[in-house]
Amino acid sequence: MSDFFTADICDQYKDIQICESIFKSYGGKAKFQGKIRTVTAIEDNSYVKKLIDEKVNGDIMIIDGDGSKKCALLGDNLAKKASENGWSGFIIYGCIRDSEIISTIDIGIKALDTMPLKSEKKNVGKFGKDLKFANVIFKEGHYAYSDQDGIIIRHKEID
Repeated sequence: MSDFFTADICDQYKDIQICESIFKSYGGKAKFQGKIRTVTAIEDNSYVKKLIDEKVNGDIMIIDGDGSKKCALLGDNLAKKASENGWSGFIIYGCIRDSEIISTIDIGIKALDTMPLKSEKKNVGKFGKDLKFANVIFKEGHYAYSDQDGIIIRHKEID
């Protein structure tokens, strides 16, 4: 599906989850979609960087930062690399930094807020686990759709 509106998805499908409206929009793309990849990264973005290094085809990285606003889990350098490696976007239960530069990068980003402090690098995190925040469960391999109205999660792609 090349074009979508989350409101239309809500009208057409019942087998969806709708994220709580807690995220702000960053990045050069206001609308993005893709297959979910999950990472747990609490105040340490080492595993975020490892996943960004993978070449993908429009996947969305869901980052569980436990809602921490103590540091950023994504900055402009990683956002640029993610765009170059084929990532469609990020949904971050935490913060980003370099928001002015990130707004010029061709990638979608939803995050709780901004914080100029970078994260620790202790190589701590987890890949591929079910994540629960914003009143939804994010599962590896499911699909996310994000636009200005919100974020929708579905177990398979929209027709």
